[in-house]
Amino acid sequence: MLAIARNLDKAGDYRLVSNGNYDHLGVKYFDLVQSIFTFDNIPDWKNRTRILIGLRDLMKDTGRMILLDSTPELYTNECASFTTKDFPENRFAKTGDIVRCIMNDVEDKRPVEDIFWSVMDYYKLFSLAGLEIEATYKPLGYTHEPFNWISEKEIAPWMIFILKKTTFNDFK
Repeated sequence: MLAIARNLDKAGDYRLVSNGNYDHLGVKYFDLVQSIFTFDNIPDWKNRTRILIGLRDLMKDTGRMILLDSTPELYTNECASFTTKDFPENRFAKTGDIVRCIMNDVEDKRPVEDIFWSVMDYYKLFSLAGLEIEATYKPLGYTHEPFNWISEKEIAPWMIFILKKTTFNDFK
């Protein structure tokens, strides 16, 4: 993947990061850290917390993190992009369980396996990592859009957290 990215974007700076070890990227260096669908695939509290602490340490004190992941509702509702009807066991998933869905808008129809995480447990995870939520968004689809939304006008399949560092005095 790195070779493909470098070939497509010769001016880009692409680096391999090994499971949360960000030391080579600096400390308090970035204004913005972005994580898109990363935590849908990371198991267990300890691993997630360690990775989030590493990402937090990359941020300047005034920096922000944007974390985009699937909502728990994605795994129990039909969506334009995903189907879960073949996986009724998703309805009983608890934090840390594997949940499955099939992407409707790609050729490969093999099930995608994600790690379920409740919203409340995301809140706990952020606190453990010394992060606090500045804003949360759960975007919905709109009737006027050119998509055949199924449940997306009522249920957000994705959630976006805007996070900042917990002030040192508040971090325990």
